Amino acid sequence: MTGDTQPQGLLGQEGAPVPVEHPFIETARMFAANYAAVAGMITLLLIVVTSLAGPLIYKTDPFEMVWAPLSPPGVQGFLMGTDYLGRDILAQIIHGGRATLAVGCAAAVLSVLIGITFGSLSGFYRGWVEEVLMRVTEFFQVLPTLLFSMVLVALFGPSLAMITFAIGIVSWTGVARITRAEFLKIRELEYVTAARSGGAKT
Repeated sequence: MTGDTQPQGLLGQEGAPVPVEHPFIETARMFAANYAAVAGMITLLLIVVTSLAGPLIYKTDPFEMVWAPLSPPGVQGFLMGTDYLGRDILAQIIHGGRATLAVGCAAAVLSVLIGITFGSLSGFYRGWVEEVLMRVTEFFQVLPTLLFSMVLVALFGPSLAMITFAIGIVSWTGVARITRAEFLKIRELEYVTAARSGGAKT
C-alpha cells in the first residue's frame, strides 16, 4: 500500500498501463484530420483578423469618393475597384466586417442568454411555469424569423442595436429546448432522486 490514489490509466493485456488520451486532445486530433474543417477555420480566422485589424492597415475611408465610378479591380491600386459612387470596395468590405462581427457576436450572446433563461426555468420548476415558457418558445419557433426581423427593423429603424435585437430575439428557441432537456435529464440522476427521497426540495 503506497497510498497513491492517482489514476494510472487502463491496464493492457500484459498489465502495462495504457495512457488515457485527454478528450480535448482527442477532439483536436480528429479536427486536424478533417481538412475541410481546418480550411474553414483558417478562412474564418482570416476574416476575423482582417475585419479587426484591417482598418488599422488599410486606412482608406469607405465613404470617400477616391476614383472614377465603377472602376475595374486593380486600377490605381484599388484591389476590388470602386462602386457606382467611386468609393473603394475593399475598404467598404473591411470596415463592414467589423460591424458584421459585432452584430453577430452580440446577437449570439443575446439569444444564448434568453434561451438558457427560458430553458433552465422551465426545466427546473416544471408545472405551469414550464407550460407557459414552452408555449412562448413554440410561438417564437413558428414565427417566420426573417420576416419578423424585417418588420422590427422597419418599425424601429435600422440601427445596429435594433438589428442585433431582431436577430437575437428570434434565434434562442433551440438553445431553450436543449437547456430544458439537460435540466430534465439532471432531475432524473441518482443523486437527485436520493435527495428527493430524503425530503429535499427539487
